[in-house]
Amino acid sequence: MPTNPQTPDTSFLPDYLTDEQRNIITAGYEHSVITAVAGSGKTSTLAWRIRYLLAQGHDPNRMLVLMFNRSARVDFERKLQQVCDQSGLAPPEIRTYHAMGYRLYKRFVREGYLPNFSDKILTEQEIGYQAWMLTRRLAPEDLADEIRRNKKDYVETATGFIDLVKTCLSPAEIVFEELGYSDKHKYLIDLFHSFEQWRKSQARISYADMIYEPVMAIHQNPPLQRLVGNKMDLILVDEYQDTNEIQHLLLRYVAGDRARVTVVGDPDQTIYEFRGAKPEFILRRFSDEFESPLEQTLSFTFRYGHQVALLANHLITHNTGRKDVLCHSHPSTAATRAELHRADNDGDEVLKILQSYNSEENNQTAVLFRVWSQSVPIELKLLARQIPYRIDAGKGALFSREVQAITALLMVVS
Repeated sequence: MPTNPQTPDTSFLPDYLTDEQRNIITAGYEHSVITAVAGSGKTSTLAWRIRYLLAQGHDPNRMLVLMFNRSARVDFERKLQQVCDQSGLAPPEIRTYHAMGYRLYKRFVREGYLPNFSDKILTEQEIGYQAWMLTRRLAPEDLADEIRRNKKDYVETATGFIDLVKTCLSPAEIVFEELGYSDKHKYLIDLFHSFEQWRKSQARISYADMIYEPVMAIHQNPPLQRLVGNKMDLILVDEYQDTNEIQHLLLRYVAGDRARVTVVGDPDQTIYEFRGAKPEFILRRFSDEFESPLEQTLSFTFRYGHQVALLANHLITHNTGRKDVLCHSHPSTAATRAELHRADNDGDEVLKILQSYNSEENNQTAVLFRVWSQSVPIELKLLARQIPYRIDAGKGALFSREVQAITALLMVVS
């Protein structure tokens, strides 16, 4: 709890903050849900919010900041360090959900509530291999040829199903029904249980288990609810639009009745629904389960100009299940031009556009596409014209199975 009841000093806040940002930074001690559009200065606002709370006298040891992944945590730590620099204020600990779950898991092992496990976390390759072996063993015989032809799709279906069961908190049978799969895929239910038997026999855990196992343990053991809950005064959660059922439940257990919780996100950017994320957590569930939260908005973007903001607003209004929040380009943001090109051949059109640029402009150009397959004709055009490029994650046309097969054949022929 804060130790200084006097009117807080806000003179240290920078002048460039918008009124919306200032309102969030200086908000009272209560639950809060913040809808933040893309590029709205969310990280900076949250860092100044923490600095403001620390200046009020809140104990950093009773503050918890939860980030969606490791890179977000590192970025936020860096920003918070800048904001708190030379203030003499000790920042709170910043964790990811998985790091917090892993810490609880180890504690529950020591307390005797969960069995010990190997520190060697299961890799995606190991999980995929087991999923493939189980698919071949458990799937109906009449699917055998299709499974062999489409190994990657079937492995992804199996591993995705395993993850989804562990994020939804529902039995595998219920998850299967909710997905609407046909009866020929009913083997996935047995596959999940068989995978869990194998995993536990090997004393191994996946990243999903870092949250799944401790939350299930808390769920089934009321003494653990008292052990983990009500230790924090304040909890701040980022990217809440990508929260799933098990993460939401973990937050509720850790918060208990004591902590005041602030969640931040944009329901228009829920991109992890395949892992059980649902925008309803930030749209409805949080307000239902954390009494009467203050609702705030960061509606100005510093990422793009008015024309792109207008296009985005028009497009996103077709979404159902969203907050009626308009994204505005902040007056200080440079104008961004948007042009529509209609073409039968993506590669030819992209090449035409790039050739109208000079080399410096090309260095500042990014080509985005929806799926990797769309990149191939574009890359082949760039290679043919010897226009240098790099592609994200080291993937590319020359590394596709089809091109590698052709390359191997040409090497044999030559």
